[in-house]
Amino acid sequence: MVDTTSTFKQDTAPAEPPATLHILSANPGKRRTEIIYLIWFLCTVPIQGAVVFNLSYDHANDVLLIGQSLVMGVGTLVLPVIFRHPSDRGLPITELYGFRFGIFLTIFAMLGGFIGTDPWYEVLHGHFAFNTEVNPNGVPLFMLFMTISVFAFYSVILGSLYRVITGLLSRTNTTLSADSIWRHAVLCIILAPLMPLVETFAYAGLLPQNYCFDNGAGMWGLNVLIYGSWHLASLLFYTRWDTAPGERTPLQTIVVSAFATIGVLMVLMVSTKVFVAPHFVEVSHGVRMLNDWSPDNCLGPKP
Repeated sequence: MVDTTSTFKQDTAPAEPPATLHILSANPGKRRTEIIYLIWFLCTVPIQGAVVFNLSYDHANDVLLIGQSLVMGVGTLVLPVIFRHPSDRGLPITELYGFRFGIFLTIFAMLGGFIGTDPWYEVLHGHFAFNTEVNPNGVPLFMLFMTISVFAFYSVILGSLYRVITGLLSRTNTTLSADSIWRHAVLCIILAPLMPLVETFAYAGLLPQNYCFDNGAGMWGLNVLIYGSWHLASLLFYTRWDTAPGERTPLQTIVVSAFATIGVLMVLMVSTKVFVAPHFVEVSHGVRMLNDWSPDNCLGPKP
C-alpha cells in the first residue's frame, strides 16, 4: 500500500519548535513552485478581466475562454519546470515538485471538475451566463483548464496558512504542539471553507452577471459546504508533501493521492446532496443551466 501522507509524530511526543516560522515552504523546490504559482496567477488577472468584458451573450465564446484557460493552466504546469530552483538543476523532471504537484493538479482539476460539477446545478441552483458550446458533462471545457491555475493559487494560500498555524502551535506547551493526525484533520476542516467564502463575497459583489445562485441558502451555505469539500479533500494530502529541505514525496504517492482525493471529494459531495441539501433546497437532478438568461432566475433578461 502506498503511504499517502508523511509520518505523523507520536501524540505524546511534543514537536520541537522550528527555528524559523515559514510562510512559504522550507523546501526550496516547493518554495520556488509556490512563488511561481502566485506570480503567474496574478499576471493572468488582466487577461481574465479582458476576456470577461469581451464575452458575447449571444454567440459561443469557446475559443476566447479556452484560449484564456490554456494560458493559465499550461503556464501553471510548465513554468515551475522551466524556472526550477538551482538545487533542482540536473534532476529528472519527475523529481521536481512543480512536475509532481502539477500531475496532482491536473487529475484533481480535470477529473474532479468533469464528474463533480453536478451540485452546482442540482443543489446550488447555479446559472452560468457564459454562452459556450463545448461543455463535456455539462461543464464548460475552459473551466477544467482554468481550475488548474486557480487551485494552484489557492493551494499556496491555504498551504501557507497551514504552515503558519502548525508552526505557532508547535511553539505551545500543549497537546496541540504534537504533529498528530487529529490536529492535521481539524486544521484542514477549519481551512477548507475559507476560499469558497472569499469567492462567494467576491463574485456576488464584483461579477454577478457571469454566474449566480437562485437560492440564498445555496449561495451562502451549501456553496461553501460543497466547494469546501474540494479543499478539504485535497488539503488532507498536499500539506504533507515536501515539507522539509531535501524531502521528495514519490510521484506514485502523489498520483495515488490524487485519485484518493477524488474519492473523498465524491463521498463528501454526494453525502451533502443526499443527506443535507434536501433540508434547505429542492435538489433538481439532471438540470444544466448554461447560458440560461431568464427574467425568472437570478441572471435576469439577457443584456
